[in-house]
Amino acid sequence: MVLLLLLLFSLSFPKAVAEVNGRVITAEEFEEAFSAYWKEILHISGKKPTLRDKVEFLREYVKSLIIKEVARDMGIEVEEAEVIEFLRRKGRKRVSPVLIEIARTELIVKEISSLLLGDITVTEGEIRAYYLLNRREFYMPDQIKLLRVIAEDEEKAEEVYRTLKMGKIPEPSEGILVGRERWFSIQALPRIVRRRLYPYKVGKVSKPIKTDTGYLILKITGRRSAGILPLDEVREEVRRKLLEIKRQEVFREWFREVLERFRVRIYLENLR
Repeated sequence: MVLLLLLLFSLSFPKAVAEVNGRVITAEEFEEAFSAYWKEILHISGKKPTLRDKVEFLREYVKSLIIKEVARDMGIEVEEAEVIEFLRRKGRKRVSPVLIEIARTELIVKEISSLLLGDITVTEGEIRAYYLLNRREFYMPDQIKLLRVIAEDEEKAEEVYRTLKMGKIPEPSEGILVGRERWFSIQALPRIVRRRLYPYKVGKVSKPIKTDTGYLILKITGRRSAGILPLDEVREEVRRKLLEIKRQEVFREWFREVLERFRVRIYLENLR
């Protein structure tokens, strides 16, 4: 009878995978969240998640609960409309409840980090030091700068081709779209584009290339050989990298202090 009562008692309470200040995260809640994360965030098809994948997600899930609770105490709230707009700017068309909560945490972390950073800046000395120590990050293969024009039909495409050959830039008009100049790695270009632009000299104009959206005409307006980009070209990128490093360091330290106020228990044996 005692064994039967113990069995019934264990069946009546769902298994917990974690507790945060008494708030129980059940295996069912966790599996629902993890399943959505695995499918919608990682887009991994055919690969089964490992126990390590689940452990890593559980830690982030617990961290997210703590961050959101502390954010409420700080008066920081992120409305759902703001989260959905953030996801759409990132190209997410489908937004499930789990995806919304993950993105909400990301926005909360950014807001907390901004408050913690305050007036922290990056000095020129720090920029130069990072660049010198991480020069390989800024290695670029052979590149060409391309001006891209799309014409809606063959007649307009020939007109654009002649204009570009004369050294002029066609005016945007009905049936003609003129894009901004951009740098491209030569090896990353489609084969047909490489063939039309060879030998990649500045001023080279491609014959019109038929696409699903019209005719593409390209002109090489610049070229640079493989090598490490100079500091002047990557200074802003380095500054952003350093600010992000500082943001992460400040946030990690803040979270370590916050964690001391929480009683967290993880039950890895209940992860399926």
